[in-house]
Amino acid sequence: MAYAYFAFLDVMGYRYYLKKDKNDGTELFKTKLISSYRVFENIEIATLHHKSISDSIFMSSANDAYNFLCATKQVFLSFLENGLFVRGGIAYNKHFETNHITYSLALTDAYNIESEQSIFPRILIDKAVIQKLQNEAEPPQNNQTLQQIIENKLLINCGSHYQLHILDDTNWDNTFEKARDMYTTYQADIDESPKLTAYHSWFQEYLFNFKPARNRKLRYIKQFELTD
Repeated sequence: MAYAYFAFLDVMGYRYYLKKDKNDGTELFKTKLISSYRVFENIEIATLHHKSISDSIFMSSANDAYNFLCATKQVFLSFLENGLFVRGGIAYNKHFETNHITYSLALTDAYNIESEQSIFPRILIDKAVIQKLQNEAEPPQNNQTLQQIIENKLLINCGSHYQLHILDDTNWDNTFEKARDMYTTYQADIDESPKLTAYHSWFQEYLFNFKPARNRKLRYIKQFELTD
């Protein structure tokens, strides 16, 4: 059976936004989804397959790990551009798919990473993905694809896994603005939920950990305040 890189992505807050549209008598969430999914029209990878069901996005590629990670980064940023967080997992394992059947250990691995370990608005990469690239060259550091991934700063160490790094100096300011706008727009509901507060606080810390030098942006979420 063939192997593939597989990304399982979850649109965070899907039911919340559907309910809000229903209560408000709008289709704002639908508009955001349509705009977010347009990113796939501009991704030029011949081997990339993708589809979505409800709040889940499935992406797979038989090869080309570097461009697959770049494409996944683009998807994350496209949803954020429209005020939506995604969370996900990326794996490398056996994968078989037709128009009617999907038999995929890669999908299962990616889903397990997303549902059990990603937790926050981020995309974790299974260590098997990196091990696969390392095993293709001797010594491992000679693998050109892996070096391309590292040189373009697409990886962050994250425990026994890796995290897809979606920030760079060209997108930091816009990513900050979109994350801040999302928080301020829904702050009343976020403040009522410790879980949602944790999601947004984590993303803020991620942002500021990689803030470009001389950038004067300030944190938009106050972590701890004494009661007056």
